[in-house]
Amino acid sequence: MSRIGEPTVAILELLAERQRASRSELATATGLSAATVGRAVARLRRQGLLREVAVDAIGAGRPPHIVELDDHSASVVAIDAGGRTLRATVASVGGRLGARIARPVRDPADPDALLDDLVALVHALAETVGPGTIHAVVAGISGIVDHANGRVLLSPDLPGLNGIAVAARLATRLELPAAVDNDDLLAAIGEATAGAAMGCRDVVFLSLGYGLGAGLIVGGSPVRGASHAAGAIAYLGPGRFDERASGRAIPLRYRELVGGRGPAVADARQVFELAEAGDPAAIQVVADVVGSLGDLAVDVAALLDPEVIVVGGGLADAGSALFGPLESRLRASLPYPPRLVASALEDAAVLHGAVSLALTLARRRLAGLASVADTTPDRSAVPML
Repeated sequence: MSRIGEPTVAILELLAERQRASRSELATATGLSAATVGRAVARLRRQGLLREVAVDAIGAGRPPHIVELDDHSASVVAIDAGGRTLRATVASVGGRLGARIARPVRDPADPDALLDDLVALVHALAETVGPGTIHAVVAGISGIVDHANGRVLLSPDLPGLNGIAVAARLATRLELPAAVDNDDLLAAIGEATAGAAMGCRDVVFLSLGYGLGAGLIVGGSPVRGASHAAGAIAYLGPGRFDERASGRAIPLRYRELVGGRGPAVADARQVFELAEAGDPAAIQVVADVVGSLGDLAVDVAALLDPEVIVVGGGLADAGSALFGPLESRLRASLPYPPRLVASALEDAAVLHGAVSLALTLARRRLAGLASVADTTPDRSAVPML
């Protein structure tokens, strides 16, 4: 491990926030000595990641030099592998998102097809940036994911990945450091770093869509659990919660209630619209679902005491029909209710979280602290907020 590696990471992270600073400002902000800053800057300049420019100075003496991050010198790829759509984006070493693409899942049960599709996304985005500038890839996977070992344990939406060491397979085929994580946890990180929960260290992200999930951040650290299943709210009892209050369950419950007498509904959005129009069966289903989601919000808030609960997923489109009752329930049930907000990043939340983790990996690689073969990042490679 390079002795200059950790200071190099610190300088890259600082310049990603500020874009430019003098060497003395870098030393003050990082707590590093001037000599250590000088060695780290020299290394990053040789790699083409930084440039130094002299600025005009008043009076005698050498003019100060400003260090700037060359934002186009390195990049990462982030992937959101959901149940039916694969989304991906490229981001600069400074964290700015660039080109973004989306493609349908060809066969969720075929591991080879899924891995081929993930690799193809990276190759397509690589064509939008300079040759050889991609330094890490991170994929958010729907399901239970062993982040430390880069393995998908259980993905109901993408069963072809069950038991597959996805990070290692991606790293081998792409010749890049790669990691995988739970998509809802990455969404929580995304909202905390670039969305509705910026500045918060205790965050719950509730993914309320076709399926249900949660991403948890406590004290600025992602929470994964002993079995990597923290946030798997679909399994909350009695029975299974996703069979009562998910986007998949809502139209099923409506059709069961009306039998063959009501209008045909294909998704939860239509049931909410029917409820707003006064349909008695839809009103009953929506009231029951929103009540169950209110129970969920109260239980999560009472257990974790988050600063904010961010709600994403398709059910968030219900707007006041969902948020009004949930907020009222939180205020009526808890002495210190958290803020309840809609996702600010929407379908890009997972991508922003994956970018955050990918940048951590890339900066460590550029600093000489990680190799191409690394697929099991240590705890220092996990974003802290």
